[in-house]
Amino acid sequence: MSIAKRLENAEVESLYSGANSSIWRSHARAHELAKKSAREEDFVATLVTDGVPLLEERWRKVLGGKGIDVQVAGVFCHGHPQVEFDYPNGRVELADLLVVHRHSEGRSDATRAMLIQAKMSVDGTHRLDPKDPQLALYTTWPDFEFVTGGLKTGLRQINEKGKGSRYSLVLAREAYPEDIEWADQCPWSGTPAAVNLTASRALSKCLGDMLLGKDGRLVHFGSSTDQWSMMIKELLEVTATRTYSRRNISREDVPRGTVSAGAMHFSGQLRLLQIGEKKRHPRSLINRFFGGIPVKQNGDGGNQAPIEKRVDLPEGGISSLIIQTMARG
Repeated sequence: MSIAKRLENAEVESLYSGANSSIWRSHARAHELAKKSAREEDFVATLVTDGVPLLEERWRKVLGGKGIDVQVAGVFCHGHPQVEFDYPNGRVELADLLVVHRHSEGRSDATRAMLIQAKMSVDGTHRLDPKDPQLALYTTWPDFEFVTGGLKTGLRQINEKGKGSRYSLVLAREAYPEDIEWADQCPWSGTPAAVNLTASRALSKCLGDMLLGKDGRLVHFGSSTDQWSMMIKELLEVTATRTYSRRNISREDVPRGTVSAGAMHFSGQLRLLQIGEKKRHPRSLINRFFGGIPVKQNGDGGNQAPIEKRVDLPEGGISSLIIQTMARG
């Protein structure tokens, strides 16, 4: 049974409000931490670090009583990967953020993903240059090739029509929720690629609808011909080995396994890597790609924070918000 079929209307609204709360708090945190004016990358960084435990906590309250465990993780890797395609100045970032959700139930899994490109806005609008190469990528998705980020070379043809890619306007000022006039009073929006971007739909709705199977593009990890699915799998693999860096909000380069610095944030001190208090579930995306972190043991055998160990790794990966839900029984 899908998550959507398990929830009442009020519980669906609670999913949205929980996502909204975590987004707003992470947005406020970016302003608090920024040495100068907070920028796009700062908001992405706090969303996938400070926002992660709040999102998991709120969604656990909704889904736990419906027999569903939830696990959320985030990682920040700014500036990569970059892609190149046949267009004037056609070298841009693939996205600022990758969101992936997998729901596991019985023997079946359903995975969806979305690439998000962020733009700052004060008034809920942003006009792009009609010839902007990022806009050309997101509206036409021509053949492209990765040129940074540690991914395989060669042309990619992902046949993306908009389900798996979105722009997001980010409120470029501090504000309490009651002072935000955007949709659902959310400081992040989700909007299709267009010259004139508007904050007509909240990112919190996009995230909630991914859980409900209403948004995002399906991913089939076992496919050897679906280039979209192969790309998402490769992005997760590369991201799992790369580093965190965002000095403007006082977070130095650290390995992605250092929870205390927020590089790879597993909430609950890794406890939820063991779905339902059982052995690590092999079908959990977080276990699969990010579960191999050496963990210190406390006196009663429980997990504490991962061991911090600096390593020299090349730049790469993509900022990611990874959500795993799993039905019990």
